[in-house]
Amino acid sequence: MEEDKKVHTHNFYKITEVEEHFTNIIKENKKYIQLLEGVDLGAGGGRFSKILGTYAKTVYAVDISNESIAAMKINLAELKNVKIIKIPENKLPFDDSSMDFVFAANSFHDVPVGYEKEINRVLKAGGNFIDLDWKKEKTEFGPPIKIRFSEEDVIQKMEKQNFKLIKKIDIKTHYMLIFSKI
Repeated sequence: MEEDKKVHTHNFYKITEVEEHFTNIIKENKKYIQLLEGVDLGAGGGRFSKILGTYAKTVYAVDISNESIAAMKINLAELKNVKIIKIPENKLPFDDSSMDFVFAANSFHDVPVGYEKEINRVLKAGGNFIDLDWKKEKTEFGPPIKIRFSEEDVIQKMEKQNFKLIKKIDIKTHYMLIFSKI
């Protein structure tokens, strides 16, 4: 039996005050996902999938961890437009140019090197990649600094894949970067 990859998470079920703040930021930027079909990459317990599901037509909550999938089945049970999918570590199970958005919250630093190519593959032209992640600085909790990406690192990675940064939001310990696929 394959052992689950360790994920950086604090609690799959309880929404924190910080996450409530993220909810408001997503609401303010819902135009990038509203009535569209997309992916919550590294969805963990599904907290953000639940938020995205209130605005998007369909959300595919994907993760490699059995623990995450089990938590999502509880947390997302009532949402008919959120589909839970266990994925392999290196490939998204979607056709080329099939998604309107890919959202990654606190997870882009955990995906394999070069995964931005996979994000590019599944997004339609004009589709959005939204990265909500930890700043590369010391915080009270969160993943180790050495594995975090700075905003500049993410911008460079995505620009190499033909993405244009269209919005940047500073959120205390986090940042949100919204890209459009050119």
